Amino acid sequence: MPLFEVEIQNRVVKGKFKPKRIKGTQGNWYLEKLYYLADSEDEAKESATNDVKGRRKSGFSFSRDKKLTREIEILNIRRIA
Repeated sequence: MPLFEVEIQNRVVKGKFKPKRIKGTQGNWYLEKLYYLADSEDEAKESATNDVKGRRKSGFSFSRDKKLTREIEILNIRRIA
């Protein structure tokens, strides 16, 4: 199984149809690199997206957390080994 590096950026937004960034540091774009063992680039991309989407938005109550979503952009996928 090859190792993939997925470069991803994400932020927390409110609204579904016209997303608007929230105030604070979670509303800013956050860039990170994630590493996955996967059979293809699509599988690595899907794993990265699911991992980032599943993260909790810290500092918000559960009822408000439901109204917030993560905006995710995949910048680059690279096979390392």
